[in-house]
Amino acid sequence: MNRETVKELTLNDEYLRSKLFCRGFLIADSKDINTDEYPFYGLWNKTVLNDSYTLLLHPETKYCVKPAGEERSIGFIGHAYDPIRGIIGEEEIIDGLASVYGNEAAFFDMVNNLTGIFCLFVADGDNLRFLCDTVGLLSVFYSSYGGHNYVSTHTNLIGDILGLSEDPCVTKLKTRKTFKYFGNQLPGNITSFKEVKRLNPSHIAETVDNGIEQRRFYHPVNLNLSVEEACDRLIPLMKKTMELIADKWQRPAISLTGGCDSKTTLACASDIYDRFKYFSYDSQENELPDAKAAGQICKALGLEHIFYKIPYEDEAFENIEGIRAVLLWNGGDVRYNNPFDVRKRAYLDKVDDFDIEVKSWASEVGRTRYTKRYNGRRNFGKKPSPRVCTTFYKFLLTHRGAVRYCDKQFKEYIDKYFESDKKNPIPWQEQLYWEYQWSSLFGLSLTSEHMFSDDITVPYNNRKVLELLLSVPEEDRINDRLYTLMRKKLDERIDSAVEAVVDVNHTDSRAKRENLYYIVNKLLP
Repeated sequence: MNRETVKELTLNDEYLRSKLFCRGFLIADSKDINTDEYPFYGLWNKTVLNDSYTLLLHPETKYCVKPAGEERSIGFIGHAYDPIRGIIGEEEIIDGLASVYGNEAAFFDMVNNLTGIFCLFVADGDNLRFLCDTVGLLSVFYSSYGGHNYVSTHTNLIGDILGLSEDPCVTKLKTRKTFKYFGNQLPGNITSFKEVKRLNPSHIAETVDNGIEQRRFYHPVNLNLSVEEACDRLIPLMKKTMELIADKWQRPAISLTGGCDSKTTLACASDIYDRFKYFSYDSQENELPDAKAAGQICKALGLEHIFYKIPYEDEAFENIEGIRAVLLWNGGDVRYNNPFDVRKRAYLDKVDDFDIEVKSWASEVGRTRYTKRYNGRRNFGKKPSPRVCTTFYKFLLTHRGAVRYCDKQFKEYIDKYFESDKKNPIPWQEQLYWEYQWSSLFGLSLTSEHMFSDDITVPYNNRKVLELLLSVPEEDRINDRLYTLMRKKLDERIDSAVEAVVDVNHTDSRAKRENLYYIVNKLLP
């Protein structure tokens, strides 16, 4: 895919123009951006933040900006709510943040209470500060180029307006045959362009004399709780979260499967089942067991279950190749969408049964993902190493040059950004999964693919929630005991309705093969 192809496609198709960088934004201090031409086409809205910065917004982008002084504006791109203080509105949250803006500890304490999918920014004269949601589900990228600063949800939006060329090393890496395995993300903190970087979760970025720099403001903490203590703290927090979602949106719908995370989300809505809709879809054969399980659960609870049967053939959709191209470009020309994912987005974009999808992502941060992936392995070393990170990242056994390149990127990432809590650290691999894997892979997926068709909220995407999930003993996290106990206390009918659905992508045989690869790749030069 290239810029000229995307220009031609979108210039000649009104629908594709409307979906280019869907739900995206751009903050810039440059006054020379022509919003009438590609990639904006006169569709994007403009908000002046102060004398220095302007905010451009895709027509479907939700946002809230408020003045907080003569030359200061505070705003959210996306949405946020606070289950700790019971606040559903961004305006009230901004008022609270503005009242403590000069006190960093108090400011970040408020930020750490928030759930949502957002970029929070403060434009204060010539200074710009910005941070992302808990695990970076709304992608945020930035660049200092030609004496100007740019912040956006999409790398290619920055690349398009600046005329940037793709890094040849990235081109070489993403054309490896095995690049499609383990997700379409890039190593460390890089993007397709040398001039553009990704904002890390738990960090705040700020303009400085020579560009933009990130620094950490939050360390994941192990509270050292029993599973029962964590459960007693989590249940009221998650129930309040679901109440706020039901208050914030008129037609919230829970995306339901037979999996652990999804069933737990459902259980947390047990007091207000009637305020949500429930849906599943079948876009490929291995999704059908989950959809059937969801239907059985809804039947047991007396809830209506919406089932979307998405055609398995491209021919059922108009201009599917154009949609595929826009999705690819929205994902930075890195995230290669599977055919069934493209068809899913094309189908769901025409659905108008709900105004927000409640997705059960981010909870996997607490579920010992690497231990399960590598056949029960618990020892990953006392501290992160570039080679182990590369092994987590991609299957590159026969591409040793690519391994060296990825090792280099992860070394830079570890040296610059990875810092554990000094008193009560969580295992380093769990912190890496939280701060690297979710923002580099799942954030890119949600921002560039899923939000093509739906607005989405994620109730687990909250630092206080993830702290609790990560604070129970390792054995209980491996066995998902906390989630099981929550469902038993909230609505035991859920687990009684179906047997646990096995994830076909994480079988025992695959875990053994991946563990063998872990051993070999760690040792090879």
